[in-house]
Amino acid sequence: MPLAHSISRAARSGLFAAALACLGPITVSGHATHEARIALIAEQLAQRPNDPELHFQLAQVNCEHGDWEIALINLSVVEKLAPGTFPTPLVRAEALVVGAKLPRAVVVLDAWIAAHPAHPGALLLRARTRTRLGAAEAALADYRAALAATPQAEPDLVQEVADALAAQGVAAEAARILAQGIERLGPIVSLMSRALALELAAGEFDAALARIAILQATSPRPEPWMTRRAEILTQAGRAAEARAAWQALLTHLAALPPPQRAAHAMALCAERAHQSLAALALAPNLTSAQPASSSSPR
Repeated sequence: MPLAHSISRAARSGLFAAALACLGPITVSGHATHEARIALIAEQLAQRPNDPELHFQLAQVNCEHGDWEIALINLSVVEKLAPGTFPTPLVRAEALVVGAKLPRAVVVLDAWIAAHPAHPGALLLRARTRTRLGAAEAALADYRAALAATPQAEPDLVQEVADALAAQGVAAEAARILAQGIERLGPIVSLMSRALALELAAGEFDAALARIAILQATSPRPEPWMTRRAEILTQAGRAAEARAAWQALLTHLAALPPPQRAAHAMALCAERAHQSLAALALAPNLTSAQPASSSSPR
């Protein structure tokens, strides 16, 4: 799948944020259909056929839609009409990535980043492209630089950088980045869940349980996190605490109003608790990990 198709619209619009900053008001809504956006630009071009801004917008719209070859033609027109005025290399690199012309995209990004070393969108695109090319160490360097160049990084970027580091075995740094993101952004579930996974993989059960306590306290429904806490205690081989946690979950469920208690998710939690208590009764000195519940948050 082309890289641009795997990136959310929000992420792609972030890539072009600096590019758009120099253009003034953009008249093509990102919420319209591709055909409607193209039609609007075509209508404007009929009145102003030599307007480089319109051709640049057209390149962006075509690139976002996956029409990378057409986008490259649009960019060539922009450069003829207003050479050096628009950040065409960014869109050109994205178009080349969409077209799976990855080495060519890296060459374009190298030149742009040499002149704009702290451009987070370009660094992030090169990191993703290098990852696809198998250049893991170079990709990690770009991920680190992109995060450093984005002081107010959104959760998606924090998690992407942490995931890239964890995938290459740099778990400690990944955990640190997630912790910093959580400290700045608050207990966002996606970041907390990823940090939790790293802590469990490292056998840091107390840290994982502390994180579960925060998630349970801030969640609109505590039951999934109560289940997850009991699972972690079971996984850690802390049988007595695990039994108490499973029993506390059952007591909590029994106190719910009947309509809530009858809900499918609550029934799954209760079933998981009964099964786990039965297993603990058969193996009171349990030390091995139990399978995670499908009802638990991930």
